Amino acid sequence: MDKYKLIEGFTLTELLVGILFTTVTASAIISGSIYVKKTLNNIRYKELAYEKLKAHTEFWKGKISSRDIPSNLSDCKEDVCLKENDDEECIFSATELCYDMLSVNTGNSNARRWELITSIKWDNTNQGERELSFYVIQMEF
Repeated sequence: MDKYKLIEGFTLTELLVGILFTTVTASAIISGSIYVKKTLNNIRYKELAYEKLKAHTEFWKGKISSRDIPSNLSDCKEDVCLKENDDEECIFSATELCYDMLSVNTGNSNARRWELITSIKWDNTNQGERELSFYVIQMEF
């Protein structure tokens, strides 16, 4: 009869190596998911900025086509809200929304045209300020 039975199991070194591998794997998964979340938020912000700039550009194209030209041919709005929550509080805002109009030399043509440049600026997560702009030539009707 054996006085001492051999107990089989993990040694302390094996447990520490297992914990180390688990920690490294968990930290890689967590940092990857944080990166994906930031990237998706940046895409959402760019989409919101694009939609706002598109609406802003269409507004000024309509004004030009109906010959409703403002006296101020260039203007910028600051802190324009792009997304609100249910309580109508601004969640995400653009830092600047601008337009700039210039009359285009049409030569012998009777149709007047305007060069319209619209732009929007917003702050992205960890990427600093981003900008998107449209350039259009619109004819008066």
